[in-house]
Amino acid sequence: MADIIHLSERISGKDNLITAAPLEFRRGDWHGGYAMMCTRSESARFEDHRKQAFSFPGHQHIGYVPNHVSLENGYHYTILGLFRYRGDEAMMRRVYLLAGLMECVTNAPSAILRTDLLRRFYQKILDERDSLNVVWRGNVRHFLLPLQPDLRNPNLFFHHIANCETLKELFTAIEAETNKQFDLIAHNYVFYVPENFAP
Repeated sequence: MADIIHLSERISGKDNLITAAPLEFRRGDWHGGYAMMCTRSESARFEDHRKQAFSFPGHQHIGYVPNHVSLENGYHYTILGLFRYRGDEAMMRRVYLLAGLMECVTNAPSAILRTDLLRRFYQKILDERDSLNVVWRGNVRHFLLPLQPDLRNPNLFFHHIANCETLKELFTAIEAETNKQFDLIAHNYVFYVPENFAP
């Protein structure tokens, strides 16, 4: 991406807020690429810069993008699912729970998932995936969005999963953890999506 993003005479570029809650999504002033996840403080700094850029008549451009995490690979499909249901918090939480189920079956050490209960766990994933129409494609390593370690220790999720002794406990632990993470994301982060971003 170039260092300077030129903004044409588009009036619509001035108001980039898509949704303020449950997650804050803003339209980026660029056409392609991945969604970006940045802290609220960084977003506020960027929005101030953006307003200044639009206040000058004639040549208008944004000189930088906010410090961010680019949501590529598995994160891309997670944010697509969340964006699809951006007006419905209950559905967004279901998408994030599904991401937690995927994270668990792919990366979490769980004795339960080394038994025949794995079949029931996979069936839950397939049912939710079909119901929500959310699918991860390609070589995906992570599904839950990357939180700063000072907000949430990334090992807590795996610690809670490893200590579950029943399938019911496992589902409860995943739901509790994904709800906690969703709350932290809603409180601490803003998402910028490119103009051509669509689920």
